[in-house]
Amino acid sequence: MTTEPKKIFCHLWEINGKYSYSFTERSMLTRMCMQHKNRRIHFILTFSPKVIIFVGTVGAGKSTQMKLLSSALKSNGLKVKVTFIKTGHILAYLLESLLARMLVAKRRDVYPIRALIEDKSFIFKKLFRFWLILDMLSVSIRFLFSVFLPLKMGRVVLVEEYIPASIADYVYLSRDINFPIKNILFVVNYMLRLLHVCNPVSTIFLDADDFCLVDRWRRRKSPIEVSDYLKMQRTLLFNLSKNLSDNFLYVDTTNKTIEEVHKLIVIHLNLCK
Repeated sequence: MTTEPKKIFCHLWEINGKYSYSFTERSMLTRMCMQHKNRRIHFILTFSPKVIIFVGTVGAGKSTQMKLLSSALKSNGLKVKVTFIKTGHILAYLLESLLARMLVAKRRDVYPIRALIEDKSFIFKKLFRFWLILDMLSVSIRFLFSVFLPLKMGRVVLVEEYIPASIADYVYLSRDINFPIKNILFVVNYMLRLLHVCNPVSTIFLDADDFCLVDRWRRRKSPIEVSDYLKMQRTLLFNLSKNLSDNFLYVDTTNKTIEEVHKLIVIHLNLCK
């Protein structure tokens, strides 16, 4: 095994140029990702991706572009499933919402999980492993019915966030509450195995500058994301998505119209007539 993949994957665990974990912890995470990459290498350039992932910063235009791409694929005679798999889903979301109502009910300016991390991190840390297990179960159910089965039925699946985003969020959250990395490795490994089941994948990473994102959040009246989380998405999530994808496209949507972004995606996926 060459050392180059190790160098690539080691950088996955940097946020703002600084390592989130110790050398031993980074090595464990790196080894998992390299094993996944080696298992899927024979897919590359052999099959057209049937799973197309949309990831990126909050408010960059993922949902809008998914709808446009769905219409484009259907016009090409393909059956399409549009879905999402996000961190804090179903069971995990119920737990964090319940805790937020009980402990930080006055916080309405951020998402429940952010309020817990900022105001009651010591309590959330005690329940974090349980929350992870709930989220893993929720993701598994969603994956089965929204990704795996539609693929078996011959559909192209467009999915927002998906497994790379969940892994990045788990690493980010554990760093935020100082939770030992060894206690989330079983979840990371499981998520990588899920990702392997439905290879190959194509990833579209959308981003925009902070001023543009804030303006979009205000217009749709959604909570403001903290800058640290956006930086994580532009570093950890970006590198993780790129290295775990069979083909990858990055688009900065700041100064582009919706139609211009859509055209770039269509060209990248070779859908032009």
